[in-house]
Amino acid sequence: MPHKEGQPTLMGFLGIPIVTKIAKMRSLGGPYIRFYDFCAVLSYLYTSGAVLGRAKRPKLNVLAILFSVPGSEVDNVNQLQDDAKNRLQKFKDDVGREPNTFNEFILFRELEKAIGLSLEESFKACTRGDKKAIKIANEQVSLAEAERVIKCFGLEGIGFGSCFPDMTEKMYRTSFENPDKDWWAKAAARGLVFSQKPEIITLESQEETVLKIVAAYTSEYYPELLDPLDLRGYLKE
Repeated sequence: MPHKEGQPTLMGFLGIPIVTKIAKMRSLGGPYIRFYDFCAVLSYLYTSGAVLGRAKRPKLNVLAILFSVPGSEVDNVNQLQDDAKNRLQKFKDDVGREPNTFNEFILFRELEKAIGLSLEESFKACTRGDKKAIKIANEQVSLAEAERVIKCFGLEGIGFGSCFPDMTEKMYRTSFENPDKDWWAKAAARGLVFSQKPEIITLESQEETVLKIVAAYTSEYYPELLDPLDLRGYLKE
């Protein structure tokens, strides 16, 4: 089924629940999110994309129909994978190792660029309440301005998960099954996260959640792809 004007994008569909929860309204300028939350959404969508890319890597060119201009699916997938490889290589060159979690790979790398400190120092600055770091973390980002970047990160995540399925699993489990509780408590005290305790979500549970959302999107806009993508079963749950 061809793309319809006004139809939400796949990443827009995946990101709506989290963005709606954290977006705020100002009297002038329309809705916005804090810069820290913007970085957190980038990390969330990148992670969701990686989980999806890992789960559907044997069917990647079919999956690409959901987010590509017709006829550009293979080129689009190749570009997303190249972008993911380049981001990973840049991280390894700068930090000297592979990323352990998606938050340090995306969220704190984006904070690092804005704050002007190293990855580790940016991480510490936010959690210890450094005035400059907190000021930057609380800056307002227009939702309209943020939307395109958020979607691009989500799509690149698909490239990452399809290229590095084992690393995706390792990073996900460290991020969300074995989170650093001490850091989380410090972050909560600074208003950087919403609760004192991190929610434990297994990779298997998150994969099922992501695939249910993708199945709903596919059913609405590309129903002919439900069976080729093995998504029909997720509509029954």
